[in-house]
Amino acid sequence: MAYLTLSDGVPLYYRDEGKGRPLVLLHALMFNADFFWQKNTPVLAEDCRVIAVDSRGQGLSGKPNHGYTIEQFAADLQELLVQLDLRDVVLGGLSLGGFTSLEYLKNFGSERIGALVLMEMTPRLSSTPGWEHPTFGDFPEEAARGYGAGLRADRSIYNDFFGAAFLSPPEGDELEAMIAQTYLTPTDVAADVIDRMAELDVRDQLPQIPVPTSLFYGYPNNRVLPTALGQWMQQQIPDSELVLFENSSHSPFWEEPDKFNQELARVVRDR
Repeated sequence: MAYLTLSDGVPLYYRDEGKGRPLVLLHALMFNADFFWQKNTPVLAEDCRVIAVDSRGQGLSGKPNHGYTIEQFAADLQELLVQLDLRDVVLGGLSLGGFTSLEYLKNFGSERIGALVLMEMTPRLSSTPGWEHPTFGDFPEEAARGYGAGLRADRSIYNDFFGAAFLSPPEGDELEAMIAQTYLTPTDVAADVIDRMAELDVRDQLPQIPVPTSLFYGYPNNRVLPTALGQWMQQQIPDSELVLFENSSHSPFWEEPDKFNQELARVVRDR
């Protein structure tokens, strides 16, 4: 475990394990590095250098009263890559981390990035005419834009997400441990990020991705992204490949860790 200090004074927490080509992992909203990558980083570190980051405001990173935008997360990532002098990076973004990854490529280019892995990431959360892949299969825009306010009013509504995120939802001590980890992210931080994600539509960025891209999606048993989103993403992104996890919902890194680790190690080795 380690910290670096960002230019605005915020401490950024990251795990750094293994040697070789760098694999940088960006977590989903409130899914911090230590707990939610626990089935992955020790195995992956046998084949490469794994750097798993807690985004500002989440996990063990600093929690200032500002900066909870995708643009800032991408700027923080650039500082990490520069300070650690990382090049030929395989950048893996899970859900929110996927938004950050695309924002990074848009703002900072691909000089330091050798390959991209988008995991369980949708370019647009909410329903809109002509969009066949909204979250949950149908997510009215007003509901998406109101979710942050709902979270501020009742933090426990996010706990229901675990029922959808896993094909076999965690129970008992495992569920309690997961929920406890999400509470490392303050409610206002989570709500601010959700508000921003609900506004995003990055479909037009997909054909412009300049590096080899691997797509990891749970399908056909995904309760959060139930449509053939991965197949659609592959059609939009040049030089892309699709890896499907048939026995997972929204969390293949947890539900199918052996296959997840094998496929991600292959990407690091071959892409």
